[in-house]
Amino acid sequence: MSSKEIDRKIAVIFATDVVGYSKLMENDEDQTIKTIRACKEILETLFKEHGGRTFNTAGDSILAEFSSAVSAVVCASEFQNLIKERNDANDFKMNFRIGINMGDVVKEGQDLYGDGVNVAARLEALAQPNGITLSKSVHDMVNKKTQFLFNDLGEQKVKENQFHAFDVVLDPSHKRTIKPQSSSRMPLYAGVVAVLLIGLGSIFYFNILFQKNEIKNEIHLDSEKLSLLIVPFVNQSGNNNNQYISDGISSHIATTLSKIDKLFVLDKSSAEFLQTKNITDTQLKEKYGIQFMLEGTIQVVETKTRINVLLRDLRKNEVIWSEIFDYRDQDVFEVQDSLSNSILENIIPGVLSLTVGDTHSKRKFLPEVHINRLKGRVAFDSFTVEGYYEYEKLLNLNRDLEPNNLYLDMDEAWFYMLGIWLGLSENIEKDANEAHRLTLNVVKKDPEYAYAANLAAMLESQYLGDLDAACGRLEKLEQISTDASNIEMTASRARNCGKYEKSLKLYAKALKMAPHIGLSMNKAYAVTFLMNAFEENKTDFSDAKAFIKSQINENYSEESLNEMWLMMLAYLAAKEGEQNLALEYFSQQAQMGIPITKESIKNSNFVGKENDAFFQDYVETLMLLGMPEK
Repeated sequence: MSSKEIDRKIAVIFATDVVGYSKLMENDEDQTIKTIRACKEILETLFKEHGGRTFNTAGDSILAEFSSAVSAVVCASEFQNLIKERNDANDFKMNFRIGINMGDVVKEGQDLYGDGVNVAARLEALAQPNGITLSKSVHDMVNKKTQFLFNDLGEQKVKENQFHAFDVVLDPSHKRTIKPQSSSRMPLYAGVVAVLLIGLGSIFYFNILFQKNEIKNEIHLDSEKLSLLIVPFVNQSGNNNNQYISDGISSHIATTLSKIDKLFVLDKSSAEFLQTKNITDTQLKEKYGIQFMLEGTIQVVETKTRINVLLRDLRKNEVIWSEIFDYRDQDVFEVQDSLSNSILENIIPGVLSLTVGDTHSKRKFLPEVHINRLKGRVAFDSFTVEGYYEYEKLLNLNRDLEPNNLYLDMDEAWFYMLGIWLGLSENIEKDANEAHRLTLNVVKKDPEYAYAANLAAMLESQYLGDLDAACGRLEKLEQISTDASNIEMTASRARNCGKYEKSLKLYAKALKMAPHIGLSMNKAYAVTFLMNAFEENKTDFSDAKAFIKSQINENYSEESLNEMWLMMLAYLAAKEGEQNLALEYFSQQAQMGIPITKESIKNSNFVGKENDAFFQDYVETLMLLGMPEK
């Protein structure tokens, strides 16, 4: 990502993705993956025939470049026809939308960016299922050179992009009308239904709780995820004709909040079931283990629409975010952007405790860059290869938008770290050093930026072999770390430096600020209790045992108890001379079918290997209980 001269050109951009991909994954993940692979093979074959080149993919979406507008449209029509044939011959059906634009793009290696790409993506979102939507520039090129029929949609505005759009009429059902400005209520209603659907879709991914054919009185949540109940939005318009809007918002949110790994969401049918039982908030929390509740109201009066959204933390019995959105005769996509951006800026840190810097971070970036960074943090936190490439795409977009913003060096440094952690790095030492160089650029400019200082210390202590440098930052990190995420990182650095009492206080502070910050922090917190007790030569380990059992009681059922907690309980029992109890815990872990060995613990970054004496004592104690070395 050098500062070399920007390479621009005119290109035809072909953008496509799967209609209802999240719902398909929810219903049958294996079949969805197999089908999308088959469909991508069809598309790649067509690209070769028509001169297309894939330059970016992310999950179900594909971006390709063509040198000919005619070739791109012919390729798109053949693809939709082949997909229709495939759907007619199979029970499992998958549909696509396609958008095609010709415009100015920025070339960066094999990738392309800029308005030419952005407009293609907007056109794809505008397209109908099984349909193709073109910009005017493409339409004018192909209109007299092909036999296709076109439907003029007029001027459309999406975000900062304004363009004239045309549908390719592949069959009579593709004839439609879209009004660019809403003087009546109906177009706005449709936009409102789509708003939270699309905006929230950038934030969360989750699994639906209930089985399709049966709703049980007992709800079993995924203990590794945060639980969120979406209550059907209430129609306060005094007009039952508007009820479908309220119902649509609730169900669409549940469908599209399917890209965040940390949430376990109860959908509309689950909420209705609980409502019929007159379940109180206290019962939702204590009996069903639900931690967050999202609810809202909609009022429509002539051309005015008001949406009130409320997010509550049931564990703390408080509202953590609420906002009122008022609209009048506004473009559908402006409504979408306003809502989705507000949701991004409030729910990502409020529910997931995911930050992209300190509390003043957004001031360092353009608004669009700030939003992209929040989306990038969600992609990063998914800890998947798909998330890695999504993070890279958003980082490159931000570099294009703000090429001289030094703070983006931090995001690039984290990109190197994610590659290392996912096993994608070809040279860990080289990438760690590059991440450190980028991080120090930011630390030198802004020593108060905790997000950078914490990463520098982590790299120094865990990858560069310079523990003294990392520990030298500890006092400053305590002063500048003010949000839960940075305080947690500082707690880890304190533990690296052998400051166990300090580490425990910092973990407690982070947990108090964000009790939903994640079970991975709680495990690190628990290990710090063990290390502190070991260092002080305690024999009862009472503080460690009390914390570990409190976390198990709060976050796990007996059936879902994580193997790492069982190993810690086995270690504690053995240290306190309760050999039979230790063997019982160890046997329970072994029955889970997840092999734990000395080597797997060493490679897990779970037990604090920076304290070699504790690490050796931990694994040797477990090996006496029967844990193998490899």
